[in-house]
Amino acid sequence: MASTIVSRTQSGSESAAGRRTWTFSCWFKRTGISSSQELFGSDANGARSNNYNIIDFNSSDQLDFGGYESGTTFRKITNRVFRDINAWYHLVIAFDTTQSTADDRIKIYINGTRETSFGTSTNPAQDYQSKFFSSGKVHAFGRSSQTFDGVISHCHATEGTAYAPTVFGSTDATTGEWKINASPSVSYGTNGFFLFKNDNAVTNQAGNSSGNFAVTAGTLTKTEDNPSNIFCTMNPLM
Repeated sequence: MASTIVSRTQSGSESAAGRRTWTFSCWFKRTGISSSQELFGSDANGARSNNYNIIDFNSSDQLDFGGYESGTTFRKITNRVFRDINAWYHLVIAFDTTQSTADDRIKIYINGTRETSFGTSTNPAQDYQSKFFSSGKVHAFGRSSQTFDGVISHCHATEGTAYAPTVFGSTDATTGEWKINASPSVSYGTNGFFLFKNDNAVTNQAGNSSGNFAVTAGTLTKTEDNPSNIFCTMNPLM
């Protein structure tokens, strides 16, 4: 997806509950590092100029999740870096601003383990309504200046429910590795979606009222490399 953008403009009606509480789960494998790359975001025009939420990797290869409305409304930047381009990572963001404990409003999990070490940690206000699942907003994987250089698989976005990572994966009893649950039982809500199941199509795998995503730049290419069948990749650091 090094030069690819996949997006849709939400047409389904929004709800305050859906914007306060949601889950974003996806498996990703990076093929390029040391540059700013957007994994997923939402705003009015897809340019991330103002009033937007964004999940990306910064030029130091840290995960950076933030919200901006005439200034920063929340931001989480991990101390952890993501530079293993041979590995598939599983990311879960459980977003729930109805929580009274500020640190519980954004829970970030990598391969089933909650991230607790952040270089920047600004929590959203209680009952803050995110730009995700906001009506009329462009929801997109990548943007023109910062596309995601890598592969994405089994991406779930659920509106109205914050799920635990164990819904989407589990620890292998023999190897101790985090493995994918290819068919999680979740409620997607009105505008949720399931994309990138097993091919290069962007037809939603789950029904919703906002329509399908579309490739709006570049070309989406199918690969046999996936979370259950990992291909070796040369390390650019070498």
